[in-house]
Amino acid sequence: FLWANLYDKKSRLLYRNYRGGRSDVEGFADDYAFVIQGLLDLYEASFDVEWLKFATELQQTQDRMFFDEKNRGYFSTSGKDKSVFLRMKDDNDGAEPAASSVAALNLFRLSQIRNDQPMSERARKTIAAFATTLSHFPSAMPQLLVALDYSLSKPRQIVIAGKKDAPETKALLKEVHRHFLPKTILLLADDADGQKYLGEKNEAIRAMSPIDGKAAAYVCENFTCKAPATDPKQLAELLAK
Repeated sequence: FLWANLYDKKSRLLYRNYRGGRSDVEGFADDYAFVIQGLLDLYEASFDVEWLKFATELQQTQDRMFFDEKNRGYFSTSGKDKSVFLRMKDDNDGAEPAASSVAALNLFRLSQIRNDQPMSERARKTIAAFATTLSHFPSAMPQLLVALDYSLSKPRQIVIAGKKDAPETKALLKEVHRHFLPKTILLLADDADGQKYLGEKNEAIRAMSPIDGKAAAYVCENFTCKAPATDPKQLAELLAK
């Protein structure tokens, strides 16, 4: 629904609401941040690469329209509305986290998925923009602290190489889902469009494949991978380390 009714594919703009038709109100920074977050989660749940492509497009638009190149962080509004004299940046993660807090974690996740260092650098700049708040009132921005914690951890990836609907692939994914892995991205190397897209900027993913015809799980840190596992028990041991 959102893709079909609230997104202009030509301008790559997201619109805010729909009632009997799309309104003329363009999305704010937090609209982009939350939709991107949802799309990244949806990709990891379905491995439909179209959601990942959509998330990347929206991130590019959010950066172009809302990122403060001078002082860093994301403005809440685009600046198109001349009646808004001052562009503000939300610095409070209340019932809804601030756009900058959600965007920072989105950028870190996308930077790993796409092997895109400029995205990682933009995420770090976003965190730095709120350094004073984090130093004096860290409880004001807990979601941004999640992004900070993510940035200080070693990037970890789990890549399942195999056909999405194959029983061996499902068994490995079931094992992954048994574990709490908050600082990990989950990818599928399916020897199809998904792997082709992921491999555009990542040579390691291009080379990943099943082992002896069986789906294989590659557990990696910054795409330096351990020996692949084809058995869920082997995978469980790797994930426990």
